[in-house]
Amino acid sequence: MSEKRKQWFQARLRWAVMEEGRGLDHWREAEHIFQSESREAAFHEALRIGHSQEYVAVPDRGSAARLEHRLAEVVYLEDKGPAPATFEVSLGMITPTESLGFEHEFNPDERMPEPAF
Repeated sequence: MSEKRKQWFQARLRWAVMEEGRGLDHWREAEHIFQSESREAAFHEALRIGHSQEYVAVPDRGSAARLEHRLAEVVYLEDKGPAPATFEVSLGMITPTESLGFEHEFNPDERMPEPAF
């Protein structure tokens, strides 16, 4: 009996952060990269991951409302193949804190970054 080769999948999950008495407060998104036997199995794995990260934040005392983090959707599910060379994890748009003119030149090859950890 031959074992089916697993594929790599990338899924973006979105949770709704709901405030009791008010409704949607904000969205939270995350990328997940994992292996699975098929697209259908990968979808179920994405759902399992998403539901496992649902939670309720209950304030100790005071006027703060309860927040519920609920899985809202699997935004996308992409098959990356059996052995991809690289992965891209989109982090979305970031509002700049500085002003750069159109003629600004970037030189990314001039500085090697420090390790992340």
